[in-house]
Amino acid sequence: MTPPDEVAAARPGPVLTTKQAAEYVGLKPQTLRRFKSEGVGPAAFKQGRLNVYYPADLDAWLEARLVRQP
Repeated sequence: MTPPDEVAAARPGPVLTTKQAAEYVGLKPQTLRRFKSEGVGPAAFKQGRLNVYYPADLDAWLEARLVRQP
């Protein structure tokens, strides 16, 4: 398992709270929480008692959800 310090170093930039991350991806915070609990949401990390998200992980999650038309 990768130590948390190495994970943070690999993702530069600010961290977003659940509310900020939900706004970033265009969802309601409760929907993002549900996706996380179901295991289908973007990568989240604990920062104290908060779940936080890196914008790069949110972008990757959104990209993976795109449906490409032929």
